[in-house]
Amino acid sequence: MKIGTTRVETFSDGVIAIIITIMVLSLKLPDINHRDSAWTVRHQLYALLPYFITYAFSFLMIGIFWTNHHHMFHMLEKTDETLLLLNLLFLFWMSLIPISTAMMGANLTVSDSVALYGFIMLMTTMSFAIMRTYTLRKNLVHRDRDKDITAKIRWVSLRARSKSYIGTAAYLLSVPFSYLSVYLAYIFFLIPPFVFFIPDGIDDERLANKIEEKNVR
Repeated sequence: MKIGTTRVETFSDGVIAIIITIMVLSLKLPDINHRDSAWTVRHQLYALLPYFITYAFSFLMIGIFWTNHHHMFHMLEKTDETLLLLNLLFLFWMSLIPISTAMMGANLTVSDSVALYGFIMLMTTMSFAIMRTYTLRKNLVHRDRDKDITAKIRWVSLRARSKSYIGTAAYLLSVPFSYLSVYLAYIFFLIPPFVFFIPDGIDDERLANKIEEKNVR
């Protein structure tokens, strides 16, 4: 059964918003009152710093996932039941990011917590790459009468899929390397943001207009 993409995008946006809300709630405010000295205040804020760093990084990655998810579905002509299930799998792994973020924030130098974070990010990135691959294999992307438009849409999708593969490989390597050195794992964590920072969206005005016409119909 072929269905439109609007409900999938709306549902996914809502889930991702809830994930970010849950994640920010793990940032517990320090217990500070007017009798505390300046040193005490600075000490408690310093203790909060690891949680804030991991939260900021996870927020960045969730934002990148959401942006690329938006661009991917924006270029789809239709979806099907299998893609719906793959999207649920992607959201499932993303929903675990707040847990791994909190654990790593509390244990920045503990290999197990860093490896867990890398594993959750690995599964999230890989599930997104699987979705990308499926949409291309099943020809769910928009196909226009203008062959140049169709070719560019496919090229954008292929390039984005390649970025997903690179991100998957980086997180895969981060898991075993976290037991050699957590700092090596952190280096691998930095690769996907650089790769995904500029999403492969629609940067051609004619292409954008064609896709917009498809979404309006």
